[in-house]
Amino acid sequence: MKALLYIAAMATVLTSCESLDFDDPSTLTNNEAAEKIKSFGYSLTTSSVQTTFSTTTAAAGVNISLLADQTTNTNGNGSWWDYSKEPRVRLVNNSAARGYGASIAPLYTNFYQANLDATKVIDLIENRQIKAYDDAGKDRTTDCLIGAYYAKGVSQGYLGVIYDRGIIVDEVTVSERAFPNSYKDLVENGVKLLDKAIQLAETSSDFNFDFLIETPISKEQFVKLANSIAARILSSQAREKAEADALGDEHWRRVLAYAEKGFDADFLITTVSGGYYNALVDRLVYIYSGAAYLPLDIKIPHLADKTGTYPDAYPKDATILAPVVTDDRRFDEYFGYSTNFGILLEARGRDLFSNYYRKRWANNSNSLNVPGAINPYFLAEEVRLLRAEAKLRLKDYTGAAAELNASTASRKSKGLLPDVAATESTLRDALHYEYAIEIDGAGGVFVPFTFLRRNDLLQEGTPTQYPIPQKQLELIGVDLYSFGGIEYAGETGIYGELATAKGNGWK
Repeated sequence: MKALLYIAAMATVLTSCESLDFDDPSTLTNNEAAEKIKSFGYSLTTSSVQTTFSTTTAAAGVNISLLADQTTNTNGNGSWWDYSKEPRVRLVNNSAARGYGASIAPLYTNFYQANLDATKVIDLIENRQIKAYDDAGKDRTTDCLIGAYYAKGVSQGYLGVIYDRGIIVDEVTVSERAFPNSYKDLVENGVKLLDKAIQLAETSSDFNFDFLIETPISKEQFVKLANSIAARILSSQAREKAEADALGDEHWRRVLAYAEKGFDADFLITTVSGGYYNALVDRLVYIYSGAAYLPLDIKIPHLADKTGTYPDAYPKDATILAPVVTDDRRFDEYFGYSTNFGILLEARGRDLFSNYYRKRWANNSNSLNVPGAINPYFLAEEVRLLRAEAKLRLKDYTGAAAELNASTASRKSKGLLPDVAATESTLRDALHYEYAIEIDGAGGVFVPFTFLRRNDLLQEGTPTQYPIPQKQLELIGVDLYSFGGIEYAGETGIYGELATAKGNGWK
């Protein structure tokens, strides 16, 4: 068996490449397991799909939410303070750093693990002609192919959105010891794989996507999910506005085409014992000692303020800000006001303080990891915003405004906000506001960060992407590198992309 030295080994069934005892399933090689265990392919698909779902909404997204000024903190846990600091500091790409273990490394490892498991499934079915059966002995070959292509598409696409480079692992015999593929390559290949999953699902006569515990997904839901995810990934490729513009009309027509086939109702998942839950939102709504553990950043009430007086940084003196005055009826439904600053430490920057916490997805258990909790996985409103932005970039300002002003749009039906004018600047401002208010943590690990990134709204010095984790670089002898820091503003990566935001952010 050839192995990628810098990617974690598959752990679902295997412990090594050589069998120590052929009669012990825990020590089988890939080949032995495939021949001996009829449900091997189904088990691998289940592992891959579950890892993909969990990682797209992992708690590792907290650090990216901090970089997007959706969340604020002065706590050392997960290097949260380092990701909140203003002016921005450089990412510490070192395994000893808390931020490395909390965000940089796990997103990389988990998505590549999902990709590897799914690659093995496709190899077994398509190249070795081995059928996949579930634990009840039913032939699930087509379902496993659909699940594997979906997991590969999402994992590769997300790696391209988050990291600057990587490796496309579509063959089990890959032995490449470098990172030859750009973020653009990863995004494009991810979307291509999602296309394959959609095609297989649409032509399946006996579709059954039961890879999440007690959470079956219908064919209609799956096709909408895959299209919605494809639109999200494809729209999130660019590292700055100039790059997003340079992608051209054809790129944004593709985003629009996927979004038009996406969700028209929120895709929510109810927690079951031992099943999926949205770990990112779970952290964001958590209340600790009567206060927010991860408070809402001041950016959000600043954007909602109708008086033009709410600041974009908390006062450094003893002032305690009063509740924001806003016309948006959603604000008090989604967010709560408190003068309890909780674990925010004044010595680490009172300008990072906030009076607001999240309550939209909260429940009496103070956790989403409890049976019956409702988890946002993909909101229909994000699909609307993707359609609107695609039309904006295609200079269909009337069409973009119609999306945002529709009676079913959340900003209208729940927020009771006035119509948005069909001009480029007002449309862009409205999209920024909606991503901040309506989507927030419900968009998963990188939304709304990527909206800010592709619209030049990140604070100066903010890293636009993650580097390959230190340990992976060391294993193949690539020099350590990182991104971010006010003194590095405007730096570019190896593909000429903007790697650290310039001085034109939302503030």
